[in-house]
Amino acid sequence: MSLTRRHFMGSLVTGAAAIAVAACGQSPSAPAATSAPSAPTSASSSASAPTAAPAANASTSASPVTLDVIAWNSGTSAEAFKNAMNGINGNFKQKASNVTVTFEMLGQGATWTNAQKTRIAAQKVDVTAMYGFAPADIINFQPDKQFVDLSDVAAIKNFEQTNVDRFMSWKGKVWQMTLAYVGHIVWSDEDILSKYSLQHPTTYAEFQKMGDTLKSNNVVPILVGAKEQNSLNRFASMCEMAVQRPKNPQFWADLITKGKADFTTPEWVEAYKRAKDFSKAYFDPNFSGISYPTTAGLFASGKYAMMPDGSFAGGDIEAAKPTFQKLGAFTAAMADDSAANQVQPVYGDISWAGLNYSKNVDTIRNWIDFFGQKSNYQTFMQVLQYYPTQTIELTGPVPEAEAPLLKKTAVAMTRSTLPGMVLDITWSELLLSDKYTPDSYAQYVQKQFDDSKPQWQKYIGMFDDSWAKLYFGQ
Repeated sequence: MSLTRRHFMGSLVTGAAAIAVAACGQSPSAPAATSAPSAPTSASSSASAPTAAPAANASTSASPVTLDVIAWNSGTSAEAFKNAMNGINGNFKQKASNVTVTFEMLGQGATWTNAQKTRIAAQKVDVTAMYGFAPADIINFQPDKQFVDLSDVAAIKNFEQTNVDRFMSWKGKVWQMTLAYVGHIVWSDEDILSKYSLQHPTTYAEFQKMGDTLKSNNVVPILVGAKEQNSLNRFASMCEMAVQRPKNPQFWADLITKGKADFTTPEWVEAYKRAKDFSKAYFDPNFSGISYPTTAGLFASGKYAMMPDGSFAGGDIEAAKPTFQKLGAFTAAMADDSAANQVQPVYGDISWAGLNYSKNVDTIRNWIDFFGQKSNYQTFMQVLQYYPTQTIELTGPVPEAEAPLLKKTAVAMTRSTLPGMVLDITWSELLLSDKYTPDSYAQYVQKQFDDSKPQWQKYIGMFDDSWAKLYFGQ
């Protein structure tokens, strides 16, 4: 069984170690949608090789320096990731010949999280991979106490300011360089859709009609691998964004800044109802037993029309050599209002943060600056093919399918919880059994949330309204 490029997110956010990854921001009036940074577009030629542009003060000492860099294992693209890192590190050494960069990938999921915590606690790492800041990351990592200040690193100016604010900053300073962000979308086999004259749906009724048409032609509409239940968070995130968020755009900001949330409101119940009805009608009937790591290969086989997943799954689908000619993507149409269905849930992904206990802080800043220089960044992102945080052009079927979906984005609900908060962000209890109705499930979620208050209420007040506006409001 091959691993995918992404580790799984936990279905319950239950403590400081539950999520060591995320994005950041905040406001009492959090809008449902945001104008996204410039979308990557297709180009006629591939990215150029990294240039030997000088790193700022690349070598402040002739003494030998070793920089230890750690990241998670990126699954099926691990070898490409390693090669891309070797290329950048090799070019950096040309400018700072006394510096040797060691790069290690330390597993996925809990394995990565535990390894990262252990290395940092033992002060045996100089630079760690992170995800764009989320409330849980800020609490767990305390960037202003633990990370190197990158605010005046020259390459930061190459990044879209929206992305610097959303995914890299805390208390007015930059603490990590976030190279990419990702989102939750629906991948589509355009050959199947074309065969039955189907277009990407813009409303819930159109989405249902598409599913009915496919079923009438003996095509399974939707592939989801829910044996590892936490993979359901992508579908839940899309439902929440389209159905709940437009009716209550302030919900997540209120949760973070005031500890106030009501999961029993009509918009939440409707989101739960549509998620349940849609999954029962259009998912592969065996979805609860399909292992998530197999889904990219299954989808590439051409047996399914659609797959709700992360934007990061596109690379896995292509790596599996799809039998179909064209890969497509759209935002899930779970609402009646087409405008509400155009907003993509997103969060920050791979980032570099330096540890301020390091004896090599100047070298850390120089290496991170070198990574963020345009040509080096372009080459790395052409391999990674996630949503870039700089304005660059990426080539290939994955960025071409995704580019139209970046016009409006908002922070995914999966990134808006606090350590100790018990919240079923996968909706697994609802989707995988008939134990709950949408109404009773809403009561269940509310009770779990309320019962966990002693574990997370101490963090309320750490995030002010201006932070919430920045995080949720752009």
